[in-house]
Amino acid sequence: MPRLTKKFIENEIRPPSRGQVFYRDDLLNGFALRVTHGSMSYVVECRINGINRRVTIGPHGPLTPEVARREAQKLLASMKTGHDPKVEEMKNKIATVTLAEVFQHYLATRTLRPNSIRSFKHVLKRCLGDWLDKPIACITKEMIIARHRELTKPTRQKTSGRAQANLAMEILGILLNFAANTYEIDGKPVIQNNPVRALSQIRAWHRIPRRQTLIPDQKLARWYQAVRSLRSKVVRDYILLLLFTGLRRNEAATLRWSDIDMESRVLTIKAEVAKNQREHRLPLSDFLFQLLAVRKQAAANSEYVFPALGGRGHLKHPSYAVWLVTQRCEYRFTIHDLRRNFLSAADMLGVPHYALKKLANHVSGADVTSGYIVVDAERLRIYCP
Repeated sequence: MPRLTKKFIENEIRPPSRGQVFYRDDLLNGFALRVTHGSMSYVVECRINGINRRVTIGPHGPLTPEVARREAQKLLASMKTGHDPKVEEMKNKIATVTLAEVFQHYLATRTLRPNSIRSFKHVLKRCLGDWLDKPIACITKEMIIARHRELTKPTRQKTSGRAQANLAMEILGILLNFAANTYEIDGKPVIQNNPVRALSQIRAWHRIPRRQTLIPDQKLARWYQAVRSLRSKVVRDYILLLLFTGLRRNEAATLRWSDIDMESRVLTIKAEVAKNQREHRLPLSDFLFQLLAVRKQAAANSEYVFPALGGRGHLKHPSYAVWLVTQRCEYRFTIHDLRRNFLSAADMLGVPHYALKKLANHVSGADVTSGYIVVDAERLRIYCP
């Protein structure tokens, strides 16, 4: 091969129609020009620790052969002493991996429910959006303490912001733990101590009391009449089904007719929809059976029991209807209050503990006895007449 000069490259080299061709310099061993149909790039080739490495210096044109040759000499001298540019490049990439990149890697390697993914994305964008392009190694405990304090302020929804601050840092802690277990440089984690732990060390986590709100008995009749007066029968039936089943709002909103067995009078929440990823089967009371029978006639052209209002897919959170009912019954409530109403009523009626947990589709945790007790939909039917 001749020496790589500007004259030789421009007069003698012809790009291949496809693939790539290497023109190796006859003076500097390891220095070459890689030619494809649309580009020419200078490279160096060297064997490092038993591994063949090829490193691109840069394109011909912006770089002259003389400049590329000098750079090749530096690289080859370094590579022959055991320095591996590819390894260094990988280390630099790991050392500068951003929070956004960690999040995408986390999503690619974890099986999360759609609601969890939406929650992660919403919280990260809203609370930590300006950190997404930061290298995770640059996120310090001082930054975390300051941001947690900053997020603890009243929100537009007139909440204290404490739950928002805690949730943002919990998600950040999950991602940083994932990064610590995933990214290493020379056998050491890129993050050796999760800086979110500083919130525990200074006892900064907010105590969030468990919500105890529900629709009180003295307000329930008026609330019920307000729901029955809603113009949209889809929303009306959706809210009533929540009250009489205790389902979570997304479990009910995503119900398909294929999930309803009208012959056996059983409703099924599929595992991929349920919060605990366990299939949940509930018997239909006479009231719910009649409600769904009428609903099926009205929604015959939709796969969903509660189709979206004026669009495709299923019903989304009916915030306007909740506000309207609140105005009419003069009592502020949330959709999740209906779940507390259902379970509180079941407890008051003396439903046994394990049947109550089954109605709620709650995991029994370390309760070994629960593993021996089978409570199916038919056994629950006596509590859903």
